[in-house]
Amino acid sequence: MRKLLRTIPVLLLVVGVMVAGIGGVGAQDQLVFSMVSHGGVGNPFWIVVIKGMEDACSLLEADCAWLADPVDNVDDMAGYWDDALARDNDGIGTTVPNPEVIRDGVNRAAEAGLPVIVFNTADPNAGTPDALPTLFYVGANEFLGGRSNAQAVLAAAAAAGTEITGGVCPIQEVGHSGLEARCAGVRSVFEEAGIPLEGLTISNDVTESAGILADFFSTNPDTNAAFMLGPNPSSSLNLYIQENGVAVGDLFATTHDTSSEIYEMIQEGYLVQAIDQQPYLQGFETIMWLYLNSQFELAPGGDILTGPGVIDTSNVAAIVDLTAAGYR
Repeated sequence: MRKLLRTIPVLLLVVGVMVAGIGGVGAQDQLVFSMVSHGGVGNPFWIVVIKGMEDACSLLEADCAWLADPVDNVDDMAGYWDDALARDNDGIGTTVPNPEVIRDGVNRAAEAGLPVIVFNTADPNAGTPDALPTLFYVGANEFLGGRSNAQAVLAAAAAAGTEITGGVCPIQEVGHSGLEARCAGVRSVFEEAGIPLEGLTISNDVTESAGILADFFSTNPDTNAAFMLGPNPSSSLNLYIQENGVAVGDLFATTHDTSSEIYEMIQEGYLVQAIDQQPYLQGFETIMWLYLNSQFELAPGGDILTGPGVIDTSNVAAIVDLTAAGYR
């Protein structure tokens, strides 16, 4: 890990830390950072995270690499960690959908004295003896996001004079710690309200999952709440709704993350809300904190939460404009 003390001729505001013309003298070698993820450019969500990374790296004039499969793939992360460690890094960011897949790589980084920051998907073992040797987490609290969606559905149904009689939380990647936490948040609210919540295994294949949803609702007619966990599952729900003539108010649904289709579903009334974890911040802040830690050993006092934020009818029009600019 190199202490370059490079001069950055910009103002960097990162969670209350103002670095004005970070200066000094010394080597002008280029900073190097790597981001290892379970998802990539094949998913519109990750494109926004990557933009945040690229903007931060541009400010720092750093050499940055996004290491991931184009589509979500947890198992391949071990190989991408090998690729990251082959670079002359100043720091590495990583998602942790399954800590055992990347444990060897993270341990090797720690042994080399490299700072590692978790982003987007938290280490499920954080705070325990099994935690990975990382600095902190930059991302959303997924459990609270699930609770927010469940509470919003109950409130929307009550406002419409409808009782929620059952819910379903379809999961497209079983075992993914972040997705499981989202469903756990929903379940905690439903258990408090005494309402049954079913789990359902789907996939990221929109058409296939729409068929699974159709079969589920056909055999579970009392289920009138659905908690989708991302853009592709939301597309599956929308396909199911359109093909089966589901009217607004027949099904109270929410989702996580963003897409143009999600915005349309909110505007049309098919989604009560979407949880926004502000992916741009996850890419941008991870790089900035890797810089601040590797060069000055600075760190926040704990995890940095980028969500849950809420997108609903009150702000969706503004979010559409920001999405067009690549920031949401």
